[in-house]
Amino acid sequence: MKRLSPYIFILFLLSLSSCTEIIDIDLPTAEPRLVVEANLDFERVPATDTVIPAYVKLSLTTDYFNPEIPPVNKAVVWVEDPTGTKFPFLELGTTGIYYSTEIEKPTDGAVFKLHIEYDNDIYEAKEQYISSPEILEITQKREKYFNKDYYVLRVYYQDTPRVNENLNYYYLHYQYEKKAPQPRVVSNEFSIGNRMESLYIVDEDAKPGEKVEIELAQISRNYYDFAMSFFDAISNGGGPFQVPSGRIIGNVKNITTPEKEALGYFRIIEKQKTTHTIFEQAKP
Repeated sequence: MKRLSPYIFILFLLSLSSCTEIIDIDLPTAEPRLVVEANLDFERVPATDTVIPAYVKLSLTTDYFNPEIPPVNKAVVWVEDPTGTKFPFLELGTTGIYYSTEIEKPTDGAVFKLHIEYDNDIYEAKEQYISSPEILEITQKREKYFNKDYYVLRVYYQDTPRVNENLNYYYLHYQYEKKAPQPRVVSNEFSIGNRMESLYIVDEDAKPGEKVEIELAQISRNYYDFAMSFFDAISNGGGPFQVPSGRIIGNVKNITTPEKEALGYFRIIEKQKTTHTIFEQAKP
């Protein structure tokens, strides 16, 4: 059984009181930490021959009740490819978003390094690029769950074992209209070398003609572990007084001051994007 934090207990006691006096609780704070969202996403089948812009978003942690996330400005950011070539990233105004239009799609297995200089600290991360499988088929069926009818999509792709790797890992992202996206990660532990299936239950109010955007990418074991920890933390609460289920460890390391950890992840993937349009089907 989970234990209530002292703050939750205090709020519970206050709710039992009829007193209307405002009581300020001095919440613990911590020094701001760098948050890194670095995604080098290449398309499996690019629409054009032009290089797709790569982005790195930098921000700082802040108080839970602060509505604004502080961006990190004037940082030095570059990415180094396997040949040692460095690609500088430029900031878009004062947004904390840095971009480059020079990085070309790499070959399978290539290792890239991210370098960030900010507030007298140097941060670095390494990640391996892994080519992704093709989406072979998307099927739609109307099925009943909990006495309600849903449109259910199944996405199929082929798993191919890799040399010197025990398992493969995949990232899928579903976006139905303007609803909250549903990202997920899976392994091929029980389907090595077989045709893989991913099931997505569309919102119960879905109508024919509406669209679901689907992304598929093969990812590294490190990114799989990071994503699993992140999703687990979200599913286990996330309120202002909720204690995380465990540390979410990314791959961005503070080289200058190791105890001053950064949050976030540097990923480099090849993803396939497609759109499924819901069509009318009879109820089960």
